[in-house]
Amino acid sequence: MARNSKRIRGLTQSLIMIILAAFIMIAGCSSNSNNSDATGQPSEGREKAVTVAISADPGIDQLDAGAYKGAMSVHAMIYDGLVEYGEKGSILPALAESWDISEDGKVYTFHLRHGVKFSDGTDFNAAAVKFSFERWMNDPANSLNVAAALQSMDVVDDHTLTMTFNKTYYPFLTELSFARPVRIISPSAVEPAGEVTGKFVKAVGTGAWMAESYKTDQEAVLVRNPYYWGEAPKLSKIILKVIPDPQSRVLALQSGAVDIAGGQPGKLPVESVPVIEGDSSLSLQKAPGTNSHFLIFNYNTPALQDLNVRKAINLAINKKSIIDDLLDGIGSEAKGLFPLTVPYVTDQNNTWYGFDPDEAKQLLAEAGYSDSNGDGIVEKDGAALEFSFVLQQAEFPEWKSVSELVQSELKAIGIAVNLQILEPNAYYDALWTTKAYDLIMYRTYDDAYNPHAFLLSLFHRTAEAPAVAWSDAELESFIDTAVGSTDLLVRQKAYDSIFGRLYGEAMFGALYFPEEVMAVNKRVKGFKPGYTTFTPVFWNQLDIGEE
Repeated sequence: MARNSKRIRGLTQSLIMIILAAFIMIAGCSSNSNNSDATGQPSEGREKAVTVAISADPGIDQLDAGAYKGAMSVHAMIYDGLVEYGEKGSILPALAESWDISEDGKVYTFHLRHGVKFSDGTDFNAAAVKFSFERWMNDPANSLNVAAALQSMDVVDDHTLTMTFNKTYYPFLTELSFARPVRIISPSAVEPAGEVTGKFVKAVGTGAWMAESYKTDQEAVLVRNPYYWGEAPKLSKIILKVIPDPQSRVLALQSGAVDIAGGQPGKLPVESVPVIEGDSSLSLQKAPGTNSHFLIFNYNTPALQDLNVRKAINLAINKKSIIDDLLDGIGSEAKGLFPLTVPYVTDQNNTWYGFDPDEAKQLLAEAGYSDSNGDGIVEKDGAALEFSFVLQQAEFPEWKSVSELVQSELKAIGIAVNLQILEPNAYYDALWTTKAYDLIMYRTYDDAYNPHAFLLSLFHRTAEAPAVAWSDAELESFIDTAVGSTDLLVRQKAYDSIFGRLYGEAMFGALYFPEEVMAVNKRVKGFKPGYTTFTPVFWNQLDIGEE
């Protein structure tokens, strides 16, 4: 019996050792389930998915890299450019590892990454870059300054491409970082395959993500590109859920139906911020933006051609009240046309008028205005100082309350303002075509478009057409100097002059610099705001974990 007991104990110990060894092997396999394999791609373990609320259909079926269709933020997830936009306008390598620029600034030689493939497994090379550019560069609907000045493209070898331009234009690299239409698409993505004029069929890029499924006006599902050349995403899937109503996006966050909302993909209502901050399952993320909201003055309105009137309007507006009372502290008072997050904007050249209604009244008096009949509105030569003020709410709901505050404060110094809230199409028609306004709310562009592209678009004549915002020959000459120089110091001096001229002539009404606000479920880890609105989040760094 004793001998059998020893035998049983021996068998039991052996069995325990075998079970322990097996457990260790299983645990070892499990611990590596979220690590990368030898190719740099995360090995397949449990699915990690995050759901993001977006305000409108992402248009996956139209997401042609060479067109202005589909959501910009999704363009940047599926397609890469030759270069990437970094912090405060720095230009970083992407599909181009490096580049050389000729002394005259007209010839760019791009050295492309080796071993890169598109998401369908086809090779990325210089021919694919040329194919992508040729698809949009001659299309007036999709053209950029890059295309207008591009004389030729030459494929030197599979990984070298030269571009020759007919003029020096420093923002070429900046424009190559845009989300569209300059990103690179596979020649296999059109039919017939490889035909420059071929019809777009599917979104095939070199980016970290690729489309798995798509339901119009409902959702799009993006999964990891198995051939991605960079550091692989930690998530296996991102679900883009279409929720047009802002309040519904907040409710979806609170219920856990979505993990992320806000920013350009689907803005959150300002009034929802305290609700989000009070929800223990959510975190509120704020990041300084790169745009500003302001008043455009119609150059053709006689009263606005008086500098004192333009200065008076600026001095009458309490910008701090906009931030504190209307925007729940989200944003900052505008001190110029662009915030400090924009290249070439400095503490020295970023200045504007403060809040001083008494000085505003004095300037109107110096301009010859007085309230002769006691109705609270000043007149000159029998005509009341009265302006039409055009705005829209669809894209920026807060504009209504902001415009009502401006209306009230201008009335306090004797200026009558009539608000006109238009639908987006009518609003943009008034802005770009009919000029049927005296004052109109607008915003600068975002990210890589600032400052050069916005200044060219709004404050510089196009062919024989005058500037959209304010026409000023001296300002235009400074803009020409800035965009035409390859010398950083010359450009900075030119931008100093641009911002100084805008201030000295009070060419617009500064209001506020908005912040980007996003709400994130606390189960989402690694959240970091991106440098651009078309890359609002560093998606590849997101992960999920326990709270």
